[in-house]
Amino acid sequence: MNVPKLRRSFSFTRLLRHGRSEVRRSLQARTVALTVILTLAVAIVLSMVSMVSVRVSLLTQITSQSRADYSNMIQQAQTSLDAADVSATVQIQQLANDLASTLQSDGASNLVGVYLWSRDTSSPRSIIPVSTEPSYEPLISDDMRSAVASDVNENVFYQPVDLTLESGMAGIPGMPGGGTPGAVLGTTLEFGVAGNLEFFAIYSYTLQQQSLTQIQLNLVAICVLLSIMVGVVMWLVIRGIVRPIERVASAAEVLASGELDTRVAVDRKDEIGVLQHSFNTMADSLNQKIDELEEASASQKRFVSDVSHELRTPVTTMRMASDLLEMKKDDFDPSAKRTVELLAGQINRFQDMLADLLEISRYDAGYAALDLVETDLREPVSTAADQVAGIAQAKQVPIHLYLPNVQVLTRIDSRRVIRIVRNLLANAVDFAEDRPVEVRIAANRKAVAISVRDYGVGIAEDKISHVFDRFWRGDPSRSRVTGGTGLGLSISMTDALLHHGIIRVRSELGEGTWFLVLLPRDPDQGEVADADLPVDFASAKPDDLRITGGFGVAESHVAGAQESRRDTVDSMMGRPL
Repeated sequence: MNVPKLRRSFSFTRLLRHGRSEVRRSLQARTVALTVILTLAVAIVLSMVSMVSVRVSLLTQITSQSRADYSNMIQQAQTSLDAADVSATVQIQQLANDLASTLQSDGASNLVGVYLWSRDTSSPRSIIPVSTEPSYEPLISDDMRSAVASDVNENVFYQPVDLTLESGMAGIPGMPGGGTPGAVLGTTLEFGVAGNLEFFAIYSYTLQQQSLTQIQLNLVAICVLLSIMVGVVMWLVIRGIVRPIERVASAAEVLASGELDTRVAVDRKDEIGVLQHSFNTMADSLNQKIDELEEASASQKRFVSDVSHELRTPVTTMRMASDLLEMKKDDFDPSAKRTVELLAGQINRFQDMLADLLEISRYDAGYAALDLVETDLREPVSTAADQVAGIAQAKQVPIHLYLPNVQVLTRIDSRRVIRIVRNLLANAVDFAEDRPVEVRIAANRKAVAISVRDYGVGIAEDKISHVFDRFWRGDPSRSRVTGGTGLGLSISMTDALLHHGIIRVRSELGEGTWFLVLLPRDPDQGEVADADLPVDFASAKPDDLRITGGFGVAESHVAGAQESRRDTVDSMMGRPL
């Protein structure tokens, strides 16, 4: 039976990475993490100081106990030696052996071993060295033995040692473990028969070391638990501060999305409560300002609409008078004739401006509607080109039409599409600088694209986002005689949006400007995704003139040759595109 391997569900690296991310993006997590780290650091420092103090205290205490016990053993041993009545060497050796055993058994619980040997080893009555624990005898250093051997005042010598066992002794029951601190104490005992004896005792501090270890573990646990408790407390405290702020931030996002009635509950009296109250006050003020601006905007729109309508009658009268003067201008002197021509031109421009203002007012009032009819898209494009042909010829700018050689049937409002293309062509001719303007059509099953491209001065990158703004002019220094009203491209964009389409533009200084009018084949089906467009710009950069897709097979025509183009189309056979 094959048992599938379980994937490791825990990864310290992934946990650390997630923790870092949480600390970077969350004030609450960052504050708690910093507090826990500082608490842990302080606790560790205090624990280390406490451990040093406790260690010194324990060593001082156990050292005093060891010295006291060793003093008792010295008295006991000296009493036994003074009371002994021995003369033979065997008796002296037996006495030393019995004395070491007695001292070992009567000594303190941490006594490891007792060691006796004669100071003068050359004496015939010197004893064989006696030790109750031979394995620790190497801990008695030569310096210690020399100090005891040369002492004449019966002083007690003390030397701390490390009770490290040899590997062969590791299994002896009751023996202290390696690295355990201990001490060696030594002095001289008077024994008249055999001469003075050197007396050493080794004490182990195993219990004290275990106590220190247990204290260290307890302090570590206390530090960890204290840090966790402080972290939990800080989390709860910061959470109580952050959650109301999060609610205010969430309300601000909702308010920014357009829900102007959004408010937060004022449920506190501290600084957070001041923030909640300030947010509600700000929202009320903002709502009031928006209402005032909307009312001012509506009043302005009504004013523009009313003025535009009221001006139509006097402008019509002026137009009639101008036409009458235009019919008789040949009878006037040259100065009066030029005045009549200028008057007619300005009245025409005034009428165009009124028409644009009326159209804008209809958009603003929501009265604009489409009159959709299935139409060959080539017809409104050609009509718009013919309407601009006169201006183009006057400025010596050729308009080249590259239209498909088959019908491009599309449900559109022809009047609005003609206006879109006418405005784009007029703008292109105005900036073409005697270079040609190209018009193309691309189509697929879902959408159509009308391309208007000039090779003139181009538009600066910082200005291209304003080309569809109302009353914006690409070159403010241009004369108002030749310049437009600044509403044409804005009206064109609105006409495209009514078709659920869009107009996109790219431009580069010295390379010209390129407009793409992207419309669905059937506006009732809604907008068309960018991926379904027959042609589009390759990137979002405002100065990138590269495109994706293509315009297919097309016929070349020159604006103004309307009849010849129709004759050519009528003579060709082909199914609609």
